[in-house]
Amino acid sequence: MSARKRTPIVAQSTTNVAPAKTGTWRKFAPEHRNRMSPCTDLCPCAENIPAWMHLVREGKFADAWQELIRENPFPLVCGRVCYRFCEEKCNRGSLDDRVEINAVERFLGEYALTHGLVPAASRDRRARGMRVAIVGAGPSGLSAAYVLARAGARVTLYDEHPELGGMLRYGIPEYRLPKALLKQELSTMLGSRRITKRLGHPITAATLKSIARTHRYVLFAHGAHRPRVVRGPGGETLALEDGLLFLARASARKSESMLCDGQAVCVVGGGNTAIDVARTALRLGARSVRIVYRRDRSDMPAHADEISEAEREGVTFVLRTLPVGIRCESGRTELLCAPTIVVDENARTIAPSTDPEDRFALAVDRAIAAVGETSDWEFAKAYLDDRSAGTKFWGGAFAASGDAASGPRSVSEAIASGKHAAAELLADWTRETQPDGVRETVGAEEIKFCYLPLARRDPNIRHAALLTHEAFVAFAETTLTISAEMAVAEASRCINCGTCIACDRCLIFCPDYAITRTPEGTYAVDLDMCKGCGLCADVCERAAIVFGKEEGHENP
Repeated sequence: MSARKRTPIVAQSTTNVAPAKTGTWRKFAPEHRNRMSPCTDLCPCAENIPAWMHLVREGKFADAWQELIRENPFPLVCGRVCYRFCEEKCNRGSLDDRVEINAVERFLGEYALTHGLVPAASRDRRARGMRVAIVGAGPSGLSAAYVLARAGARVTLYDEHPELGGMLRYGIPEYRLPKALLKQELSTMLGSRRITKRLGHPITAATLKSIARTHRYVLFAHGAHRPRVVRGPGGETLALEDGLLFLARASARKSESMLCDGQAVCVVGGGNTAIDVARTALRLGARSVRIVYRRDRSDMPAHADEISEAEREGVTFVLRTLPVGIRCESGRTELLCAPTIVVDENARTIAPSTDPEDRFALAVDRAIAAVGETSDWEFAKAYLDDRSAGTKFWGGAFAASGDAASGPRSVSEAIASGKHAAAELLADWTRETQPDGVRETVGAEEIKFCYLPLARRDPNIRHAALLTHEAFVAFAETTLTISAEMAVAEASRCINCGTCIACDRCLIFCPDYAITRTPEGTYAVDLDMCKGCGLCADVCERAAIVFGKEEGHENP
C-alpha cells in the first residue's frame, strides 16, 4: 500500500485585524539627520567631503566634482597647495589611517580638466541688477567673483598683473602649481559672461573713485604683497632682497639675473614663502641654500610637508638665529648673525644675543628676506579711514576679504574668505538674513568601528615624483596625481561621518519594518510602528541616525 501524500500544515491567520501600533510603547525615537563631519568642520571652504567622497567611491567622478565645487570652485588648485586641514581629525585615524582627502580632491580637479567638465548651470538670480567691482584677482577675489556671478551679479575684476591668479600665479612656484593647469581651471570656472576682467591696471585713488561711482559694491581682495623688512639691533633696515619679488620674477622668467648659478643663498624667515624661495633658488642653480630662522624647527609656520621636502632637496636650516647686519669687504658678502635669547617667556618674545662673542658670519652671494607681508591700503585711504578687519562693510559699499582683511594666510582660507564676503554682499543686496550654519560634529566615539573592516592607506598615494636633474631645474612637479583606481580605493575608506549614504542598513535591521525608503532616496520612520529599540542607530556606522528621548516622555 502506497504512502499517502500529506499536505504540510501551515498556521495562517484568518482575521482582518490590523497590526498593533507598537509605536505607543516608544519613549525614544530615531531621527535620520545629516550631521557635520570633522573634515567638513575643519575645511575652510566647508566642502561637503563625505558627499563627494561617496560619489567617488561609486565611480561617479563628474557628479563628485559638481558636488565639490558647490563650496570650492578651485579643486585643482587646492588639491595641490592646500595644507589639508580637513585631514587633521579624520575619524578613520582611530581605526587605521586617516583618509587622504586632498589626494582625491586633486584627482577630481584634474579629471574635470581632462574631461572638459564645466559647472552646472545656475538658476540663482538673487543678484540680478547688482554690480560689484573686485580689486584683486587672487584666490579670494576670484572666489568671490565666481559666487557673485553664479547668483546673477555683474562683476568686474581689477588687477595690476597681466594674468589672473595673484599669488597663485606669481607667488607659488611652478613645481607646486603648474601655471598651465592653473590657467585652465581659472578659465573653466571664471568663463562667465558676467565677469569682466580689467588686468594690467594698477588701482590708484583716482581709478578707485571712478570704480566706486559705477559699482554698487567694491570688494577689496588685493592680498598682502608689501614685504616686511628685516631690521638690525639698532632698528636699521638690512638690505636684503624681497622674497615675493624673487618668486614673481622667477615665475615669469623675466630676467637672467634671477639665476643663482653657483651661488650661496641665504633665506631669512620660516614661513611658506621662505621655503618656496629656498627651493626655487636650488632650481635656479644655487650651490647651497640655508634658511635662517629665529626659533626651533617645530615653531616654523611653514607646513611640515614643505619643510621636509626642502630638507630632502638639500636646504639646510640655521635655527634660533637672527641676522644683525651685512658686511661687504673685498667683493665678499657676509650675513652677520647672532643666536636668539628669550626676553619674555609668556609673550614668547625673543631677541638676538648682545654678546659680541656670540656673533658669527655666514658667507653668502645672495641674502633674501621672507619674513611676512602686509597689505597696502594707501590707494584707498580716502574711502576707508575707519577700516576694520574682516569682511565688514564701510559706508555701505566697501568690504574686504582674504589676505587684505586678515593678513597672509593659506590659499584655501583665502578662497573661503572670498566666498564668505560674497555671501555678505548678497545678504546686503537682498536684505536676507544669513543662516548661522551651525551643526553638531560627529566625534570618533560615535562611529561604530566594529562594522568597519581594516583598510590601511595605500603607501604610494603620496609618492613623490622621481625627477631627473633636467626635470628638477625645469620646475617639474614634485608630487603625482593618483589614478582613478587609487581615488576609488581611497574614497572607499571614507566613513562618510554624519552623512546618510542610503546604505539600507537601518531599513534591513529594523525588526518592526518601521523604516521605508522615500522616492527622494531618503528614509521615513513610521512612528506608529517604531517601538524605539534603537537598533537602527546601533547599526549606522557613520552616526547619521540620532536616537533620543521624545518630548513629553519621562525618563524610563
